[in-house]
Amino acid sequence: MPTIIKEKTDLKFEPVHLSDLTEITDLYFAQSGIKKESKNFEQPKLTEEFGFPIFKLVEKDLIIGYSYFIINSSKDVVFKAIINPEYSFGDLENRFINHSKQKYFSQKELDKKGMKNSIDRMVDWLNWSR
Repeated sequence: MPTIIKEKTDLKFEPVHLSDLTEITDLYFAQSGIKKESKNFEQPKLTEEFGFPIFKLVEKDLIIGYSYFIINSSKDVVFKAIINPEYSFGDLENRFINHSKQKYFSQKELDKKGMKNSIDRMVDWLNWSR
């Protein structure tokens, strides 16, 4: 059952599903400033900075943000979030990151090598499938 974050709006906190990845990559490209349109139908490539999406923020049926993890150069697990600025308010991003981290680690153990492998496989698969 989704968790509801109540403030200005009713936001739902839900796990990311494969069917969400197109909308999430669109949000990533929009917020990162990478132009998705390119010549000769080539799409820009995702990198490890895209991370591994784990949870999404939904308002009505629109994904307005998602949380993800990356492995930084020091091999630490870092949780981040991208939220559409039109829907962001207060410290929503920090609360979303903290809630995602707590929820993720309540279900899984810390396995940096496995998490890095998951990121690499996700990015490779998305780049291949687009």
